[in-house]
Amino acid sequence: MDSLHSTMNQHIKGKHLSFEERVIIQLRLKDGYSLRAIARELNCSPSTIQL
Repeated sequence: MDSLHSTMNQHIKGKHLSFEERVIIQLRLKDGYSLRAIARELNCSPSTIQL
């Protein structure tokens, strides 16, 4: 895990994604991660990550 992820709080269900979570999603998609893998990392539903 990178330093950005280690300073993040866990995603709270029912809340909007934080800027940091959005950056992580963007970086992981660029690196070829699956939506499910990103969702696991952010502790949220894969439907939250949809393009």
